[in-house]
Amino acid sequence: MKDITLRDIDSSNFFQCILLKSQESKGYPLFEEHVASNAFSIAQSKVEPEWITKAIYNKESQMIGFAMYGLSPILNVFFITRLMIDYRYQGKGYGRLAMLEIIQELKEISSGEIYTSFVPSNGRAKKLYMSLGFKDTGRVVEFGGETEPLYCLHVS
Repeated sequence: MKDITLRDIDSSNFFQCILLKSQESKGYPLFEEHVASNAFSIAQSKVEPEWITKAIYNKESQMIGFAMYGLSPILNVFFITRLMIDYRYQGKGYGRLAMLEIIQELKEISSGEIYTSFVPSNGRAKKLYMSLGFKDTGRVVEFGGETEPLYCLHVS
């Protein structure tokens, strides 16, 4: 089993974090196909301080991804709004391990429910979230013009 740690983003790892990408491509777009860039997310967390941003590291202490979660200022629920694993580390189970770590952190502060959403064309995200016990609420949320299905995990 691969160990995962979530670490704060600070001056020592900021540039490395914003250079991670979910797919191999030229340049560093503000929005990728299925996720906002890490730079955008970090900026958002500065104007919406309810969001927690973390760099995801594997057991070799390599930064492999990024997560943003917290109390959604729009929905007023605990929400995992960003999870991205750099394209070089995808397909190794890191997304699942990172989600388990995030869920564990949120269990300590949540009211019993954790929500997430995803771009409908992202079948990998849907499969991951459902395998962790998230259920489709039948509701949708809109972020930046995208309509996304809202999923919920009941935790105790």
